[in-house]
Order: sequence, then C-alpha cells, then structure tokens
Amino acid sequence: MTTPAKDDGFLSAVEAASGHYQMISQGDTILVGVSGGPDSVALLHSLVALAPKWSLQLIVAHLNHRLRGSTADEEADFVHNMAADLRIPCEVAARDVAAYGTKHRLSVQEAARAVRYAFYDEVAAKYSADKIALGHHADDNAESILIHLLRGTGPLGLAGMPPVRDARIIRPLIDLTRKEILAFLERCGLKYVQDRSNLDTDYLRNRIRHQLLPLLQMEYNPNTVDALNRLGSILRDEEDFWDLTVRRLVPDLSWVRTPQGISAPVGRLSSLHPALLRRVLRHAILSVKGDLKRLGHVHVQAIIQLIVGPSPSGQLDLPGGITVYRDREILHVSSEPPQKIAEFAHDITGIQTTPIPEIGYALKLQACDTSQILDPRSYPLTTALFDMETITFPLTVRSFKEGDRFTPLGMNGSQKVKTFFINQKITRSERLRCPILLSAGHIIWVGGYRIDDSVKITNKTKNVLKAELVPA
Repeated sequence: MTTPAKDDGFLSAVEAASGHYQMISQGDTILVGVSGGPDSVALLHSLVALAPKWSLQLIVAHLNHRLRGSTADEEADFVHNMAADLRIPCEVAARDVAAYGTKHRLSVQEAARAVRYAFYDEVAAKYSADKIALGHHADDNAESILIHLLRGTGPLGLAGMPPVRDARIIRPLIDLTRKEILAFLERCGLKYVQDRSNLDTDYLRNRIRHQLLPLLQMEYNPNTVDALNRLGSILRDEEDFWDLTVRRLVPDLSWVRTPQGISAPVGRLSSLHPALLRRVLRHAILSVKGDLKRLGHVHVQAIIQLIVGPSPSGQLDLPGGITVYRDREILHVSSEPPQKIAEFAHDITGIQTTPIPEIGYALKLQACDTSQILDPRSYPLTTALFDMETITFPLTVRSFKEGDRFTPLGMNGSQKVKTFFINQKITRSERLRCPILLSAGHIIWVGGYRIDDSVKITNKTKNVLKAELVPA
C-alpha cells in the first residue's frame, strides 16, 4: 500500500486555497478526476493526505477517451492500480469521444470535455459526491486566459477558470504552478504518466503552452503566469459585482416569464449603458438556456442591433436552440421559435357561438334590444355592438390579410388594417391572432380593437348584434 504523500509546504498551499475559496467542507465526499498525469496525481495524493483532517471520503474517476489506443488502456490500468494501492474506490470507464464529436459537430477537445464531465456527473450521482475535484492549476489558468484573449473575449473570458464552479466543481491546485506540482511529485517519489498528445502543437493550447507562454516569460515578464492569474482574479471579482448588479436590476426591466422563455420591453433595454445591456442579455439567455456555451460576443452584439435598430421586427437563431426575436416593442428570448398562427376562415350562418381554435377563442353572437344595451363605452374591447340593420348573414371571421381595409369608428375615410395595427402599436404576433369579422365581404370589426364606422349603433338603432370574443 502506498503511503499518503507528505510535503508540508505543498499541502499547506492546497489547504489554504481550499479554505480561501471555500472549496471543501468537513465530511465532504469528493470525486477526484484522475487522468494519471502529474496534475491529477498530485491532486489525488494531496487530498489523501488532507482527508483525515477534513474527514473526507474520496472516489477516483478515470475516463478512457478511446483516442490513443493501447496507451490509453495502460493509463486506465495505472489509475486503477494507484487507487487500489491507496484503498480508494475507483470508477474506470471508456467512451467513444470521436463518435460523440462527429455526432454533435464538436472538436475533439470540446467532445472530450463534454463526455468527461457527463461521466463525472454519473459517478458523482452514484456515490452521492458533494464535490468534483479537478487538477487544473495556475499555468492552465494562464493558458486559458491567453486563449480567450486571442479570441477577442470579454471580461468573463479573461476571468479564467473559477476556483469553484456551481458550488460543486473545485480546483484545489489553482494557485500552484506546474513547476511546483512537478517538484512536489519528485520530492515524494510519486509516479505518473505522460500524455504525449500534450506535446502536439496542432492544438492551440499546446502552442500557447510550449511556444507563446515561454516567449512571454523569457522576453517580456518572467512572472507572466502570476500576472495573468492576478488579472483573472481581479476580473472574477468584477464579474461577481456585475452579476449581483444585474440580478438586482432585472426586476426593474419588466422581464416577463413565459412558458418558452422571457420577454422585456425594448424601450427599457435600449436605455441601458452598452456594458450593462450586454450583461443583462447574457443573464436573460442563461435563465432560458441554463448555460452560455457557444454564445459569443458576436451573438450578443446581434441582439443589441435587433434592439436599437430601426426595424420593429426581426429574429436571431442562437447556438443551443435559443431564438431571440423582436415583435415591435417587445424582445423575446425563447427556447422555441415564435409560434406561427395558421390562417383561418370560419363562416357564421346565424346567431351562434363559433369556435376559432387557431387562436384559442370563440366568437359569441347575441341579438339584443337596445333596452338591453349599456353605454357602448362601458364594454371591454373584446365586445362589439353593431346595428343589426347593417348586418348581412352569413358572416365570416378570418385571419388578417395584406390589403385589408376598413373605416375605423369615428373616421370618415377608409384605412388599411395594417396601418391601423401600426398606429396602435399592435405586434406582429398579435396581428396574426386578430380575428377579422366581415359582413357581405366588408370588414365590420377588427376583433378586439375597433368596429367599422358603417355598422355603429345610433339613436335610430332598434336591434343590436352583440359580438364577444371569449376564451374557447
């Protein structure tokens, strides 16, 4: 049996980081992701040494990505034997990462990460683990910040790897460098395996690791890793502040939760400072999608253009199945495309109730004596009153068509229904749901909004046709 590593300086640094970032609680069950490389081996042995003090229960998880043939099998055996030597439960599995990447149109690195994290989640659920510990360190964080910088990221990308993510993913080695980790392994005589794919400079991270970062350290700043990690730490604090600010602001922006997502008035959004607006939009997408994967600056800027642009309507399809669309003065962030309303037309042969299933309403007609009628202004817009003498059956209730015209009550000349909609600030989706009532081919009511002046009741009216839109 292997004796847990003893190196007070290194272990003190791991424990200090765990305490500072509140990674570990007394009695935690921690799943440790172990590849067999130096970082994860150092992580595992550090947690084994600290386990008695924190009353930790450890589980080792190793995933064979099936990308490197027999070498990957040997690494899986190495991790399994190391865990057995330490008397720690170990879960080893294999997944076809290449096939997963092809199916989901991901790069090898993206696919490996997605499959690996899904495997960790499975094992964590099996053992009811409180935390998942990963071996990322200060050099990894510096490399990530450089990658994001070269891609033109925003502050969140420059914040680098969070020491703790979702109160579950922890990185106890985040304040230690690769050099310090290798020195710890050498002092303790701990064996590990080398993944030769880490030397392949076809990968951007490896080029940064083996070419750009050494150049920066040699020619510009020998403490580049520390400087980049300090930058990340500062920006993490900045992002925490902005996150709290956005969460407090959201209720004031009149966001409305819908079954498919959320919506907000364009006017409120367009009044925000661009820096705040970008964060509000990211928060909105996060609340609908659950994550911000593959959402880039270009997507957020496209949404802003939708908000401030001159067009009252437009639609964007974002990664992950999210649709953002503007319907006049409302911006919608939805997990589904805007619902299309089918065209409809229903004949009405007499005084009856006619279902309009396409919009979820029914049109209820009632013949009334004028003595039964109140002041027309006392009725809701979903009720219309017509002089019966001006009505000819059969009637037709149908969806709006381009070119429709009528004479709105109180006006002398006719007007396009589309112009009426625009003047009343009626959204495109509401227009599609609006029932148009016709008598003898002439529009007598733009349902829920205005009747035609020619069918209004007057002091000469004897009989009234009352029309109501009621939920089906």
